[in-house]
Amino acid sequence: MKDKEKYVFDPHGAHPHDAYAQFAKELGGTWDGQELKIKTDWCKIEAYSFEFLNEFIIAILGMESDRSITTRHSSLSKEKTITIRLGLGATYKSNGTVKKFNNAGILILNSTQIHDFEFPAGEWSQWVSIRFSLNFFRKFAGNKKYKLKELFENDSPWINYYSQNAEIESRVRALIKNLDKKHRKHTFFFTKAMEIVELLKGKIENDADKFKSSIHPEDLKLMLELRDTHLSDFTVIPNLTELSDKYGMSVSKLNRLFKSIFDKPILQFYNQQKLEEAHRQIVYTNKSLTEIAIDLNFSHVGHMSSSFKNHFGYAPSALKGKHMDYLS
Repeated sequence: MKDKEKYVFDPHGAHPHDAYAQFAKELGGTWDGQELKIKTDWCKIEAYSFEFLNEFIIAILGMESDRSITTRHSSLSKEKTITIRLGLGATYKSNGTVKKFNNAGILILNSTQIHDFEFPAGEWSQWVSIRFSLNFFRKFAGNKKYKLKELFENDSPWINYYSQNAEIESRVRALIKNLDKKHRKHTFFFTKAMEIVELLKGKIENDADKFKSSIHPEDLKLMLELRDTHLSDFTVIPNLTELSDKYGMSVSKLNRLFKSIFDKPILQFYNQQKLEEAHRQIVYTNKSLTEIAIDLNFSHVGHMSSSFKNHFGYAPSALKGKHMDYLS
């Protein structure tokens, strides 16, 4: 492989555990049926994956590389499945240390949506993946109509994005914390994953206006790249003119395409993510509101507080005393 050459992996619709075995073989790593370990001179990849009832898989994955890695999903699996991919924002510990992630939010897609995920070089990425067959979901869904059920049973290719909230993120962090092999409780993965699905049911019922179907894979790839590469640094306001030049389309077209996947035009999405990062820092660190406002490039703490209250419905001070540190 040439120095810094992009690495592309395509499992061609294989079962995730077969894909891990193939991944390990290609890069000289190990896969023992639950844990994937790969360490080369240019990347470190870890995955933990647990399957329940032959139809429900919970995986926690992390990777860091000195070149971009693309996982390509260009072939359809034999069985209709749903995948829920939950990323984290930065992880902050009470001692002030920071571990940055580039993929906060929730992506849900079905197995007929062809797509690529590209992980940029030099970034530590960590996420939780919940994958289950449509038949498995129907066993628990019941007869009542609701938006999550309508989404899952839509046969067309689709992908939907939702912002993370504190309830769901706390369970994602709890899953990651439970990875320690000596103290691992396997049923914990199943119960927390089911809780996440149930919380998504309520969130989507309140949030979703319409579903995004038949998104072109190249459009999806470009907009995911834009989000992860250009909207994750809250100290720099995105320059729409520069982004327009980079992606070779007008600002209005770029905003329309971005909104077709992420519900909001670029700057609105960026500002929402910035407020959610402020929420995360208030909960997971001991930093003062002034420190957070400065670090996130708000003009002043009053601006952050008023914007925060407009978005969440309560002031930042309402979170005082609710500090959590899942990874200490």
